[in-house]
Amino acid sequence: MTDPLVTVVMIFRNAGQFLEDAAQSVLAQTYEHVELVLVDDGSTDGSGRHARDLAARHPQRVRVIEHPGGANLGMSASRNAGAADARGELLAFLDADDVWEPGHLTGEVALLQAAPGAQMVCGRAVVWHSWRPPAPGEQRRRDVPTPLPFAPGTVVDPPQLLAALMRRPEVRTPICSLLVRTDAFRAVGGSEPEFRGMFEDQVLLAKLQLRHRAVISGALTARYRRHPASATAAAASAGEYELRPGTARARFLQWLQRRVADEVGPGDLADAVAAAAAAVGPPARATRVRTAVRQRVPSPVRQQARRVVRPRRPGLVRLGSLRSTEPLSRWFGYDRGRSGEAGQPVDRVYIERFLAESALDIRGRVLEVGDPSYTRRFGGDRVRRADVLHVEAGNPEATFVADLTDAPELPSDAFDCIVLTQTLHLVYDMRAAVRTLHRVLAPGGTLLLTVPGITPLAADRWAQDWCWSLTPAAAERLVGEVFGDALVEVRAWGNVLAAVAQIEGMAASELRAEQLEPVDPQYPVIVAVRAFKGPAAAAAPAAVLGAEGPAA
Repeated sequence: MTDPLVTVVMIFRNAGQFLEDAAQSVLAQTYEHVELVLVDDGSTDGSGRHARDLAARHPQRVRVIEHPGGANLGMSASRNAGAADARGELLAFLDADDVWEPGHLTGEVALLQAAPGAQMVCGRAVVWHSWRPPAPGEQRRRDVPTPLPFAPGTVVDPPQLLAALMRRPEVRTPICSLLVRTDAFRAVGGSEPEFRGMFEDQVLLAKLQLRHRAVISGALTARYRRHPASATAAAASAGEYELRPGTARARFLQWLQRRVADEVGPGDLADAVAAAAAAVGPPARATRVRTAVRQRVPSPVRQQARRVVRPRRPGLVRLGSLRSTEPLSRWFGYDRGRSGEAGQPVDRVYIERFLAESALDIRGRVLEVGDPSYTRRFGGDRVRRADVLHVEAGNPEATFVADLTDAPELPSDAFDCIVLTQTLHLVYDMRAAVRTLHRVLAPGGTLLLTVPGITPLAADRWAQDWCWSLTPAAAERLVGEVFGDALVEVRAWGNVLAAVAQIEGMAASELRAEQLEPVDPQYPVIVAVRAFKGPAAAAAPAAVLGAEGPAA
């Protein structure tokens, strides 16, 4: 079978120093059946001339097109112009300041061809800071992969991929990692010209994900360059990522709400989009810096926020009822509920937020420790079978009694998801336990793990087994050694007030929601790990994930 031709569309406007690197990364692909269409969106800096020089050097592989009269019509119109000129069966997009590793298209094409009924590959990218040394006084930032919406190799029916992305705004499938069948791109009408700049790529991806089956790539072969002159940096500086009327984020959410209503109708996706759109409130008096920190926008605004934050002035500290050597509760706040009800510990707010955002991973056959309450609550009808693990006999809900450090009772490659909250720290040999968790997960399965960060120890029967608290760095290394660094995502929640409340044993209801919201990396109360077990064969997709859960 002849390898399909891939048309790579690269739109640019005043691409300056990066155009050559981006184009050469396409021409250097190990996949040979590639053509490059360069679309000039009204450049005024000589980029158009440079693009024509590239085409002259590679006349069989590179073409340059521009809008009539050299006009600037925006990113969406430029993508559509490039796609209209495409000769390939497959389409890929690379912005003029990003690059691909040489094997990028080889892996993406193979994955698409192996995926049953898939019309596109949606992947991830490396957020690329190391392309340049830090400026004087600038903190060095490490390159990090974008989070995965599902395990690599998973084939996802529409609109499940878009639903997963809406649960966590920071999760994206970057357009530099999109490979789509040209007919599928044209069937959705291509990009939306009304979106000239920011979020135009997310609009296009949403249109595709609403209609077409996708296969997830975990390859780290696309590099998304971060630099202060990028469109993303400029938009972040202008507040376009903020949740307030008139911003690019608000316009995207409002457009998406209408689109989902027209194409999907009521359901989980519509509810998630409506909730996100409802968060666009009236113009706030809060500063842009505060909003950027709250939304965790990776941008120069966030760096500015770090500079403007100041410690409180020294002086009299009024501790009030906290000026005591005795905590408010030794039971994590369970005994501080209102109206005779059990209180909710502070850390459980963060644990349940993590599980809610990862709910689409809780599917198929699920293993949970102690009882299946979180499996039922967050997995719902996606769960085919709920198993319960307990270390001691006598638990009536336990389907397995085993010690994770050595658990021959647990079958290998069996579970689509493992929900392990606040348990691993009770195991002295954590490395052995993580190896067991990896063994019993099915290929393409997901581990949802939480461990304590800043916390008191237990006062009950589990106090004798409490061995550890973990930092995010320790959790990342511990799980990454077994699962592979590229398949592990680590997050943390907490701030100084939440940490004090956790240590004192306050119930979450004794704090306001906005006091729990800020995340301060110095005060991790809860550390959460989302780890994937890779598919059995690199090019073989895992289970198909549809609206009713996984199927073989």
